[in-house]
Amino acid sequence: MAFRTVHTLARATLNTASDNPMMQEMHLDFFNNDSRKNIERVQNYGFTSVPMPRSKQEGGQQQQQQSGGGETQPEQPKGEAAEALVMFQGGQRNHPVIVGIDDRRHRPRGLKPGENAQYDDIGQMTLMRRKGLFLLTLDGKDDNGNDQERMVSLRHVQKDKQPRPQKQNPSQAGGQSQQSQQDEDFPHEGKTVNTEIRCTKNRIEFRVGDDVVGYYDKDNKRWSFTGEMRLGADDASNPIYGVNGGSGMTTETSGAGAVLVKATKPGPPTSLDTQK
Repeated sequence: MAFRTVHTLARATLNTASDNPMMQEMHLDFFNNDSRKNIERVQNYGFTSVPMPRSKQEGGQQQQQQSGGGETQPEQPKGEAAEALVMFQGGQRNHPVIVGIDDRRHRPRGLKPGENAQYDDIGQMTLMRRKGLFLLTLDGKDDNGNDQERMVSLRHVQKDKQPRPQKQNPSQAGGQSQQSQQDEDFPHEGKTVNTEIRCTKNRIEFRVGDDVVGYYDKDNKRWSFTGEMRLGADDASNPIYGVNGGSGMTTETSGAGAVLVKATKPGPPTSLDTQK
């Protein structure tokens, strides 16, 4: 009984995580060269994440080396990894469950008491600070080292709930890779977009479906809209100037201010935009 009590809780490092099963499974390394696969991870309802795999150890070897006599040499250094807290049901080492995981490589530090953040490995986060709530992203590099522009999007979409995977017989094991690809390609962000506000480094866009109905160009300090848009109240005493979808300024007054009428398409600024 004492043995079971001592071995109820353990600490391990993460090699890889598989997000395809109904409950996420992980490959962990424990102490004394104890490595185990397919350990289920318990996550709170309504929240899920896929931890980053172990970092590659430069100049080191990931596998254990065997000496000529068949003895295992001391464990070789491995790359940095996320850390897991594992519980064993009844102290039996054949039933582990991951109850917590953290990654000191990427955790944002310096938050004040009461503040919190949901974050990833590239610096994106949902940040709750005392002065406000922030949804943050930043441009970076893709997996091939190419420049990548990222966006923050608030959208209403058409989508279906992701279906549960069908149970497979051992003879159908080859279908697991196909199911894995289907899960990775599932459009969680929506099949089609009804309406959207999209922010990138130099632009704020208002979209209806795939059409940009208005935007702000940061470099040119310029708003542009399609369709008809009225600026100001009906009883305004002074006209208000606005950009007419790339075709110049309008001061068409109706006792209210300017009206942006039937702009055909947002476009780059022209010389007409400086004329009043």
